[in-house]
Amino acid sequence: MTPPRWMWWLCCLLWTACAGPEVRAPRSYSQATMDSATAGCLRNPACASQVGQDAILPWLSRAAARAGQAAAVMRLWEAAEVDRVERVLAECAKQANFEVNERLLGPGKRTNRQVCEEKVVDANGREITRAVQLGEAKHAAALECVQRALGATDAGRFSLEPRYLRDAKTGRTRWLEPEEVAQWLRDGLFHLLTGTIAPDVVLHALGNPLKVQRVYDFKFPCPVSNIPRWDPYPDGHLFASKNQGEIYQQLLKSEQVPQLVSPNHGVTP
Repeated sequence: MTPPRWMWWLCCLLWTACAGPEVRAPRSYSQATMDSATAGCLRNPACASQVGQDAILPWLSRAAARAGQAAAVMRLWEAAEVDRVERVLAECAKQANFEVNERLLGPGKRTNRQVCEEKVVDANGREITRAVQLGEAKHAAALECVQRALGATDAGRFSLEPRYLRDAKTGRTRWLEPEEVAQWLRDGLFHLLTGTIAPDVVLHALGNPLKVQRVYDFKFPCPVSNIPRWDPYPDGHLFASKNQGEIYQQLLKSEQVPQLVSPNHGVTP
């Protein structure tokens, strides 16, 4: 006997109810993000040239690039680079010592105590000792030598005779803009330089003279056989009873103690 048609319809309804809705595995947030990034990249022609994770996660590539840029801005001197600079400084000290002696004393002549104590008149009409005259000329020559040697490869990572000042209100050390200092000198405002320091050579983070790593001062003893030393500040000076090296370290807090650079002894503490 053939069952009634209504029974066939009832069976179909029961089978559909038992099957229920389709069950899908839930996607985690990371899966959704990955799928969205991939889908968006596939729709974007600019992604056609990207491969690997750059194509899957373009935001990650951009974040890494920004991190790399930040690291470059804070680029510091590596130990091998510092060694290279110190070799340059030592060579510049020797070269300046030789060239200035040849120019001011004559070919083949060297300093001795008698020569160093001679009185001469400088370009400004001041009577000074030969030791002072030679020292100033050798300093200028040495700094020019350093600029030639490092200027093209390490610009922004070192400063020659930068001027620093301890802020009396905050206690923090300030770096003074060279243009500002030059204007003070032109205007005769020498009192504004009271309490400032100006080391010969400072190695610092790229573009940041306050992130100091190394500090150097050229010394040209007269006669040259004398041992180089840090000059003490005179009585009555703001830093009286201290020497240059101590104040440099106190204000700049470099990674290592400031170093002296001289023709006969090279780089020394």
